[in-house]
Amino acid sequence: IDVVKELLERCPLKTLIICSSSKIMKIQELKAKVYELSLVKTTQQLKAKYSELKVLDMRKKTSWEVAIKVVQQQENEFEQWLENPPEEYKELFLEISETSQKYDQQSAKTKHLVQEVLSMSSSIEDLAEEFQEETIQLVQSLTTKSKISEKSKLN
Repeated sequence: IDVVKELLERCPLKTLIICSSSKIMKIQELKAKVYELSLVKTTQQLKAKYSELKVLDMRKKTSWEVAIKVVQQQENEFEQWLENPPEEYKELFLEISETSQKYDQQSAKTKHLVQEVLSMSSSIEDLAEEFQEETIQLVQSLTTKSKISEKSKLN
């Protein structure tokens, strides 16, 4: 109970989510919103992710109201941290960004090369079909000439 009081003091009631009909959310709506924000599916996962919630009885609506405040508060703190991380993380994020850009460039080059290879492959297949047709025609022509030659020898 002390933890709940402390959380309520740290998280003013203005952060309580209100549904579109301007009524305070029902417990099922609170649960759904908490699960959505926290990216978990069960109360066990929720309590494992947010240690402050371990002492709460999640059968009660007030516990879900506290949970939504905790999740929102930690989400806000993380967003603020991301806006101004420590120097070592800034360098790491810059490195990740540069690597990601290089990957995107290489991926684009690879896609272009794949398209070229597919185009060449299609051209080769077309040429092969043409040669096969010409070969068939030549064989037929030679067969016909051979038959004519044999008939002329017989006459």
